[in-house]
Formats: sequence, C-alpha cells, structure tokens
Amino acid sequence: MSVPVTVAEARYKDVHSIVLEDDVLQIAVVPGCGAKIASLINRRTGHECLYQLPGAIFRKVAYGAPYNRGEAAGWDEMFPTIGECYCDAEPWAGVKMPDHGEVWSVPWQVEPIQSGIRVSVHGVRFPYRLTRTITMDRPGVLLLRYRAENLCACDLPAMWAAHPLFNVTAGTRIILPESARDIFSTTACPALGEYGARYTFPVAATARGTRWDMSRIHENAGVHYFNYSFTDALQEGFAILHDPATRETVALAWPVGQVPYLNVWVSEGAWEGQYNMSLQPCTAPLDRWDVARQWGKLPVIPAHGSLEWELRVTAGLWDDPRRVEPDGTIVSSQR
Repeated sequence: MSVPVTVAEARYKDVHSIVLEDDVLQIAVVPGCGAKIASLINRRTGHECLYQLPGAIFRKVAYGAPYNRGEAAGWDEMFPTIGECYCDAEPWAGVKMPDHGEVWSVPWQVEPIQSGIRVSVHGVRFPYRLTRTITMDRPGVLLLRYRAENLCACDLPAMWAAHPLFNVTAGTRIILPESARDIFSTTACPALGEYGARYTFPVAATARGTRWDMSRIHENAGVHYFNYSFTDALQEGFAILHDPATRETVALAWPVGQVPYLNVWVSEGAWEGQYNMSLQPCTAPLDRWDVARQWGKLPVIPAHGSLEWELRVTAGLWDDPRRVEPDGTIVSSQR
C-alpha cells in the first residue's frame, strides 16, 4: 500500500529538485545530478537525517570524477561498482569503472507515478538501465524499489550499494543484526590499520592491543574514519542509527534474499572534515567490483535479464530501538 504524497517542483540550493512529502517525512530529489536524495527531514521535529555540505552552490561534476569533488552529501546510488577499478570480465575487460560507480554523477530521467516518482538512468560504459521508484509505504516510511536491466546479449556482473550519508552526534548508536559479525577493512585507517584487516563487530580488537567500539559514534576529533564490509551474508536485513539524547532514529530495512550484504562508512571528522556515517545495504561486499568477483560474491544480471530489490527507510523518535521488521516497523524495548 501507499499513502497520499505531495509531489512538487522546487530548488535544492541552486539546482532543480523534486520534493515529496507526507505527514512525517519530506525528501528532496535532484534528478539532474544522480537522482540524489539530497535531503530527508523528519517534519515533526525538523531534524535533517542526511548530511549536508555548507554553501548555496551544488557541486556538480563531470562523469567519472572522484566522489569527493562532487556534492559529497545526501544519498547517492552506487552501481555497477563502489570503488574505482578496472573491469576484468569480457567483453568489457580493461574498461575503467569510476569511483562510486557510474550513476551518481549523471542526469537521470524522471516521471511522475501515483504517490511518488520514478527515476531511471542508462549506463555510460556498460549496457544497463537502472530504475528507482520512490513512494511512501506508510506515514514515516519511505519505499525505494530498484530494477537493474541488462540490455545486451552477454551476462553482466554488477554490484549495487546505497550510499546515504547520515548526520550523527557523539554517542549515536549503530544497531545491526546479530549476524553482522565479521569485518573486512576496505580502507587503511588510523584505528583499524591496513586494508584487508579482519575484525569482529561490535568491538574490534587490533593487533596493537587497542579495542574500538564500532557500535557507537565517537567525538568529532578529526582523526578517525572507518570503512568496512561484513563479509558474510546477513540473516536479517536491517540497520538502525539512534541518538539516545534526542531519540532521533533512522532505520533501513531490506530483504536479504535480494540484498545480502552491508558495508559501513564512518568519518569522525577525518575525511574532508566531515562528521557523518553511511549504512550501505549492498548486493556484494568488499567495495570493489573486481575484489567481490574474486571472492565469488559478485551477482550477475543475465543477458537481456534483470534483477530487482527494495529498501525501506523509517525515521522518527524512538526509545531503545532493537530491530526493524521487513515492512519498516521499528521494534523497541518498550514494545
């Protein structure tokens, strides 16, 4: 089911946007720049869930630019890779795959649908069409439905990950399923050390004898950042960010049969001065198309075939949230 949604043309900074609004949530989408979800606001409290860059000018970039040169904020889609690499599968062997994928930096087409919008984009160097429909499933629950179509006669290996950058505060809790355990560090960083290091969530014990509580956001000290994948498929598909001081909560829920994995990014002021984090449900772990393929974890879209998946986003005020039902309902200790 869906709920009544107001859809209106608007401006986000200096670019065209489309605003969708129900009684609880307001979101702004920028179709001309990757169909970025630039803003996600809890209307009842005024809380902006997504990290915002300062300034009134949207940072547009050309296709294939490094992600940090663009509007590194809000919610982007990453497809058909996450990290920059070269394709090693025929008939595209040797083709460069851009940082954060192809689709975040290019315009998407947009069309109205009942209670929402549908946005879509064609691949630049690879033959696919990626479509995302945006509706409100229930008051306060955003529903994103995806379809990736392979437009050629060859099987197309491809990975997708959501890339929402969320606002956080010191003490924000990261609540994940019990099956989210084994971590593979996908970026060398001061706290966890070299690329490829292996740890366990929620407390990562390093070879240097330090222990990091990965389930909480620490102070904005400008020193630490974390980028890691859970190497095993999850048994439940949910992730929660919860601020105990304000009760502000944002949660993601997805079917693990379609989206088995989760990546996590945290910057405690150390990357580009940003203080935020990203929960990234993904169809393959380990950040890079080529690495996921070497591990045998890269999905394939059959020739002239397609893959579909969905993701729900819930925002509001909760006390002690524990898990998220598949329909986006947040379950707390008070229930």
